[in-house]
Amino acid sequence: MDMHFKCSESAVTALINRCNREFSINRLSGERGYEMILNKGDEVKQIDIVVPFTGAAQLAELWAEDEQQIDFYNGHDEAARCTTAFAAIELKRCLSHTLPSAVCRIVEQQPDAGCFVSLRIEDRVQAGEAFTMEGVGEGVIITGKGRAGVLYGAYELLRMQGWRWYAPGNSGEIAPQPGSRLVMPAAKLLCQASMDLGRGFDFEYKSMESASFFLWMARNRLNIATYRFETAAFCRKLGMSFKVGGHIFEQLLDPDRPLPGGSTVWDSHPEWYGMPENGIRTKESALRIQFCVSQPDLIDFLGAELVLRLQGVWQHADRVDLWGFDTWGHSCMCANCQRIGNSADRLLYFVSGVRDIINRALAEGALSHDVKLIVCGYEGTDTLTGPVRPVPENVTAAGDLIVYYPINRCYEHGFADANCSTNARYHEALQSWCNHKESLPVIIGEYYNVSKFEDLPLLFTTRLAQDLPSYYRMGTRGMTYMHVPLVNWGMRTLTQLMYAQLSWDVNTDVAAFVREYHANWYGPHAERMSSAYEKIEQAWLLIADWRSWKKDSILSLLLAWDGAQPVQPLAPGDHFQHQAVVAIQSGHRSLGLFEQAAELIEQALAADKSAAAQQRPAQWKVALNPVEARRQALDGLRYELRLGEDRRLLRYGVDTLRLLVAFVTYYNALYKKDAAQADISWQTIEQTAERMDSYFLPLGYEQPGAGFESKDALTRTQLRELIRRCRSGRADATIIRETTGLNKESEVL
Repeated sequence: MDMHFKCSESAVTALINRCNREFSINRLSGERGYEMILNKGDEVKQIDIVVPFTGAAQLAELWAEDEQQIDFYNGHDEAARCTTAFAAIELKRCLSHTLPSAVCRIVEQQPDAGCFVSLRIEDRVQAGEAFTMEGVGEGVIITGKGRAGVLYGAYELLRMQGWRWYAPGNSGEIAPQPGSRLVMPAAKLLCQASMDLGRGFDFEYKSMESASFFLWMARNRLNIATYRFETAAFCRKLGMSFKVGGHIFEQLLDPDRPLPGGSTVWDSHPEWYGMPENGIRTKESALRIQFCVSQPDLIDFLGAELVLRLQGVWQHADRVDLWGFDTWGHSCMCANCQRIGNSADRLLYFVSGVRDIINRALAEGALSHDVKLIVCGYEGTDTLTGPVRPVPENVTAAGDLIVYYPINRCYEHGFADANCSTNARYHEALQSWCNHKESLPVIIGEYYNVSKFEDLPLLFTTRLAQDLPSYYRMGTRGMTYMHVPLVNWGMRTLTQLMYAQLSWDVNTDVAAFVREYHANWYGPHAERMSSAYEKIEQAWLLIADWRSWKKDSILSLLLAWDGAQPVQPLAPGDHFQHQAVVAIQSGHRSLGLFEQAAELIEQALAADKSAAAQQRPAQWKVALNPVEARRQALDGLRYELRLGEDRRLLRYGVDTLRLLVAFVTYYNALYKKDAAQADISWQTIEQTAERMDSYFLPLGYEQPGAGFESKDALTRTQLRELIRRCRSGRADATIIRETTGLNKESEVL
């Protein structure tokens, strides 16, 4: 859908009719989307943006940047003023472009006549995100349930004018052509999120911080971030909540961690650690089994540790993820733990004890504000299946949550596809948690860029379109995913947008949304790039079988191989029918799709450069500072830059899959003692590895502390060490003879 407005009123009217017919950004509780009309009256000459605080006309710009001075927990009026002023500044900037003939002013009183946008907040104490929008005369009244709502309402009005924010920064902003009339809703709207428990990401790495990314989140109505000092106040202004924690107990219960008395945790309390099936606790296995939640002093110890963190480094947190040991081991087998119930029951028993400690700290004034505790349903912590007993009352009363992570799910099939053995298991387990959704609300955690995927150019267009509505129907009301990239999105831009949009409105018309994306992002190249996206998505349908954490993924099987002569066949997961040859055939089909997608991108780039060559270049001025240089570099090159980023990321994806396919072929040839095929495959491995070692793929993060990494592409495949092992295997004369059938004499010759 072409969202570039023409200046003529007839063209604008035609566009509105098309918008009303094809696509709406919001739907109201599953009802039909809203309709849009032009404001009443003639061409807009002046538009008043109403900020209902004394002195707004003179001070709004200062208030909009005043977040560093505000206590967002207690200074509710100042916080409301700051967010409202910021919304007004965003409106003024964009509407000045949309309506160039109009004077945009910020005022504190709603005018009796003329065009206006009035910003109101129903409850200044809350950061509520729902909002209403209503046309009144020639103007619009936006009323936010809380601070976030008035900001989201402002952005919704700008969407009606044709504004979009596809990626962080100026280069990701889509601006409409100037017009002369304000587009507004035909009837009063009530807009609220489908996933109203929060929509955001798991910011695992401490250096994941970007003001432009957080602003992109707010513009796309994502509201769960993590506390980072430099951007914390900015995020609060945008109506965001902060989530901290995660797999924290490995550190708190490190067996070698010294206690104040001088002994270690293990020396003082071996009984705190989970009992294995053989009944013998050992230090070596201490973190491989979930800790013993039936130990009252352990709950006291960990609860006190959490309170200390909430008083210190986590003092700004609103949510705390409490996840068990990420070791894929079982829960404690002691008799007391088993009496509590299954693994999920034990987790909730533990959280109930921690909740009592936090409630006590709140009552005593030791904590300044409450936090929500979030447990996880996840096979790595032995809690994939929900509880069999009622959720503890204090957990329900506190509004604590559960986030469910299907880490090894299949992306070829829908999450609700009962014919997929993998997803059927996860679906059943999620349902077991959703059965308790009234007493323990459920968030879903997805893996569109899990660590094993290593920033590959993956597309989940079909999965997002099908799965998020499915999650909603099951009863989930929040979304998060691992691990959002902050840069180098390429074609993954669509993934971020669809995730944000469907989290807000699961009833979005996805086909229209995607059409609009391609038209806006690629302009004259939309048709080619739409086809390229489809091929890339098809090529990666079996990504979980190639690279997930499950034991029978191709990557897991290869990493477990010593590189020597195989003694058993490679047996990948059931989607490959446990046969290497099926994986090889599938891989070659995917590589063929990648080649077709790459050719389409090359054609689009060539067409764009040819078109640019026919245009008279704008007058060039020497940049006087980095800001001007950056702006000049973007002018007129946006399609070329977007296509170039797509091409670079796709090349990395092609190289990664080619290396994987070559390794499976090599392994299979060695196992079958096919010397010729083994040598051909090894040559492909060496050539591909050499190429991937010659370029970087940004951006990674150091762990557990702050810091950045920019690894070469070969390292990002996680196969570099396997190549070394295989080289050692090939250097072994015995291996060579067994593989090639050569004797010593023929080797000499």
